[in-house]
Amino acid sequence: MSWKDTYNTKLTTLSDVVKKIKSGDKIWAGGYLSVPVLALKELDKTALNLDNAELYAGLLTYPYEFLKPEYVGHLTYRSLFMGPLEKKAQNGGNAEIITYHLSNVKEVLDRIDFDVMIVETTPPDENGYMSMGACGGVGNRIVLDRNIKTVIAIINENQPFVGNKENLLHIDDVHFIAEGHHPIAEAKPAAPSEVEIQIAKLILPMIKDGSTIQIGIGGLSNTIGLGLKNHKNLGIHTEMFTESMMELCKAGAVTGAAKNYQPHKIVTAFAAGSQELLDFMDHNDQIKIDNVGIVNNPNEIAKNDNLVSINTCIMIDLTGQVAAEGIGHKQISGTGGQVDFIRATRISKGGLSIITLKSTYKGKDGIDSTIKFELPPGTPVTTLRNDVQIIVTEYGVADLRGLSTVQRAKALINIAHPDFRDELRNAAIAINLYK
Repeated sequence: MSWKDTYNTKLTTLSDVVKKIKSGDKIWAGGYLSVPVLALKELDKTALNLDNAELYAGLLTYPYEFLKPEYVGHLTYRSLFMGPLEKKAQNGGNAEIITYHLSNVKEVLDRIDFDVMIVETTPPDENGYMSMGACGGVGNRIVLDRNIKTVIAIINENQPFVGNKENLLHIDDVHFIAEGHHPIAEAKPAAPSEVEIQIAKLILPMIKDGSTIQIGIGGLSNTIGLGLKNHKNLGIHTEMFTESMMELCKAGAVTGAAKNYQPHKIVTAFAAGSQELLDFMDHNDQIKIDNVGIVNNPNEIAKNDNLVSINTCIMIDLTGQVAAEGIGHKQISGTGGQVDFIRATRISKGGLSIITLKSTYKGKDGIDSTIKFELPPGTPVTTLRNDVQIIVTEYGVADLRGLSTVQRAKALINIAHPDFRDELRNAAIAINLYK
C-alpha cells in the first residue's frame, strides 16, 4: 500500500476527530502556532459532555469556549506557557499554568499519561513525511516517543515545511488524519520606540562579530535584533526564531560560518512571525527545529563559543533578582528559557548574558519604576541574582559581576529612571544597602 492509500484510509473529518476524545483522557495539543486551532474549535462544541478530561498546550492564539469557568472538570486546561488569552482566564476561568524551565520539558511531559495527541502538520511530501511546522519543537517529539494510543494529525497547508528529522512525522506514525487549514501568520512588529532604540544602542557594542546569539521575544528584543544588521558572521542558537532574526539572515549578518558547533545551522525549537517569516522558513535547510528540551539544555547551548544571550524582564530588585514572568500572584507569561540560556553563557567560552528592561512601566497608580527596592509580595523570581550578569535600561548599563550587594544597589539605582532614584536610594540607605 502506498502512503497515499494509507493517507486516505486514515482521513476523517474534524468533527469525527474530536469524537476520539473520551472522558478521563489527557490530551496533548502542542503550543503556539502548532496548536490545531480548528480541531480545538470543534472540541469546544462537545467538551461539556466530557468528565475529567485534561488538555495540555501553551500560548493559545484563539479564544476558545473551554477557557470559560464552566468547563473546569469537564475539559480542564493546563498551559505550559501562558499567553494573553490564558492570562485572562487564570483567575476565575479555566486555565492553569505549569511553571518550569524549557530545558526541563521532558520531565514535565513524562509525568503526564497522555491518551491522545493532536498535532498540526504540513501536507505530506513525496515520501509521506509531514513536517510539524513552525512550532514543532515545543514537546511534540517527546509525546510521540511515548507511543500513546491515539495520534491525530491535522493537516494545515499554511504551516511551513521544516524538514529536519526531529520535526518530521510519517503517515504510518499517526492513527487519524483530518484537514484543518487556517492562517497562522502574525502581524509585522510595530516600529520601535525611542526608548527601545536607546537601549539597543547600549547593547550592540557588546556583541562581537562571529558571536552566536539568542534573543528573546517582544518589541525591545526585536529592536535589538534589527540593530545587528551591520554585524558579520553571526550564528543563531535560540529557543524562538523571530522576525528580527529573519531580517538578519536576509541582510547577510547571519551566516553561521563562525559557529564552532553546528556551523551554518540556525538551531531553534519554534518560530513565530509574519507570513514573510513563515515563507522564509519553508523548505529552508539552514533552519533546524529540534526538541526544546535539547535546544534549551544549558550544556548543549554552551557548546557554542562566544554565546550572547539577550532577554527582557518585567522588573528587578536592588540586589539583582529578576522577575520575568509575573507580578505579585498574577502570572503574565511562562518561565520560558531565560535561565537556561543565562546559565549556558557561564559555561560557554566567551559567553555573555544581558537582561534588558525599560526603566518605567504604567501601573494602576500611574508611572512606576521597574527597578524596585524589593519585588512585590508573591512575585516569582525567574532569574536568581547569582546568575545575573549585565542589566541595561535606556539610562545605562549595570554590570553586576563581582559586585557586593551594596555595589549592586548603587549600580542599579544609577540606571533607574531619574524620578525614582532618590526614593530607591533612601530605601536602600535605611537598611544599609547604600553607603
